[in-house]
Amino acid sequence: MKKIIDSLENYILAGGLLIMTFITVANVISRKFLGLSMSFMEELTTSMFIFITLIGSAKAARTGSHLGLSILTDLIPKKYQKYASLIVWFVAAFFSYYLVRYGIVMVQSEIRMGMTTPALGWPEWWFGMFIPIGGLFIFIRYTQWIIEIFKDSKEVK
Repeated sequence: MKKIIDSLENYILAGGLLIMTFITVANVISRKFLGLSMSFMEELTTSMFIFITLIGSAKAARTGSHLGLSILTDLIPKKYQKYASLIVWFVAAFFSYYLVRYGIVMVQSEIRMGMTTPALGWPEWWFGMFIPIGGLFIFIRYTQWIIEIFKDSKEVK
């Protein structure tokens, strides 16, 4: 399961960055030489940016590279630091829950109202799905991280 999610994350991140780079360069060239700015490209770039930010957050969580204040946890004795990590996991789980919950509510609302993107005219919920999917990835990765911390702490004893 870990390998599948690792590969999926890597493909999403690499593909998203590649798409964003290509679209941005094409838009800059279009503005410079044709005097035209293609707004649909900005829609795609913005949506991809949101998606790769969420997936990148999940990837950082898996490796324990998420944002944190180690100055506080460094003051705690080593044998209790795993419990501080558990607090981080609870906060991340809470955050992920709300990303998924309200992301789904947002997507349902977009479907119900028939919202489309301004430039492309594509259904808005296609891009809205990035929020709950990203929240799910973040939850899975934080859960894998906390499991590894508790496994490692048992092996150290």
